[in-house]
Amino acid sequence: MRESMEEEPMTEPGHDDNDVGLAQILAEVVEEVRLSIDRDINGADLLYGLLSAPWLYSLLRVYECLVQHSRDAPRPYMPYSSRLSQEIMASVRGLAAPSSEAQELYILLKCPHMQALLSAHDSVAQRDYGPVLPPLPDELPDNEAMRIVCLVKNKQPLGATIRKDEKTGNIFIARVIHGGLADRSGLLHPGDKLVEVNGQKVQGLQPEYVIQILVRSQGNILFKVIPNSPQPINSRATLYVRAMEDYSPLQDPAIPCPDAGMAFSKGDLLEIVDQRDIRWWQARKLHSASLCCGLIPSTNQFRSKQRELWWSQPYQAHTCIRPSSYPCPLSTLI
Repeated sequence: MRESMEEEPMTEPGHDDNDVGLAQILAEVVEEVRLSIDRDINGADLLYGLLSAPWLYSLLRVYECLVQHSRDAPRPYMPYSSRLSQEIMASVRGLAAPSSEAQELYILLKCPHMQALLSAHDSVAQRDYGPVLPPLPDELPDNEAMRIVCLVKNKQPLGATIRKDEKTGNIFIARVIHGGLADRSGLLHPGDKLVEVNGQKVQGLQPEYVIQILVRSQGNILFKVIPNSPQPINSRATLYVRAMEDYSPLQDPAIPCPDAGMAFSKGDLLEIVDQRDIRWWQARKLHSASLCCGLIPSTNQFRSKQRELWWSQPYQAHTCIRPSSYPCPLSTLI
């Protein structure tokens, strides 16, 4: 155990000493330029005005502080404190008659909070900041531009919907839910074609089967996608509206993905963040704790004849087949 404690501390390459003192050098240069002004040298007054700007001096001072902090930043003495604590506790347990100080040390090291602290310390010391991404495959098809997308998924959905082209069997990203994991990553976009999910080809599969692949996957999820053409920019400003009636996506046969819909009640304040789809907008309730948006009908959708027909008929909970009067294609939330 003594040998472990006497190992060399972790070090990092330092910075050149010439990086420090730039503010002092600037002050000396400004003084030289000021003397040049007194000698009527052409352009000296302009240079003096630029170098005398307070923001430039402040910027150099900030840079000096960053360099100094990078050089003198505290470094971990050892990257294996958790293992060392286990060795110490084993040594204390092996004592026939441990002293009161040894018993107190054992209790402190055994505390779950102390163990968690030592584990976090080791993770930072070993620079274990995130998951190790798998290597890129060596062979990629040349006929279409392929992109490898790796997302780290926990228990929350990815925040995107997929649909299947019945003619070709291809699986496409139908829409990306604003505020979801896919949207925050900026790597998946509507219209992207899914080729593989975790090494399994998805062409010809049903969207429900692709969902099961994602449900069984935790941690790193590797997508092979063929990007769509440049995405349209949502140029419309954020819109705030008040709901004039109740809405439930589970009772709406026209919504392309009920799981991605957002229910609201009459009087709720809604923030519309995406109006690119003329039929289905993305919105969230104002002052809601959730950052992820949901689908709601647009004003055009509410005014359409299909919507009027739906509200005039009683809802049958057992009906899962989309009526032929609603041509909107189905999509599935991933």
